[in-house]
Amino acid sequence: MFKSIGFIGGGRITRIILGGLERKEKWPGKVIVTDANADVLKDLQKRFPKIEAAGADIKKPAAADVVFLALHPPAMSWI
Repeated sequence: MFKSIGFIGGGRITRIILGGLERKEKWPGKVIVTDANADVLKDLQKRFPKIEAAGADIKKPAAADVVFLALHPPAMSWI
């Protein structure tokens, strides 16, 4: 298992993957999520208290062992 997983984007795909990790109880040591919308991160932290919210700072999740770019193509300009 990976030591850390980073998500750039906290939308539907991120929730699906986090839900799978939770169901299988296969959490890595650290899960870091960033999103431009602070409310999205608050909701994710309520649902998945084990995650670290990095605000809009993409450097933290980008430094993880595995990184998911969980954004719609038009939103890629944000990063």
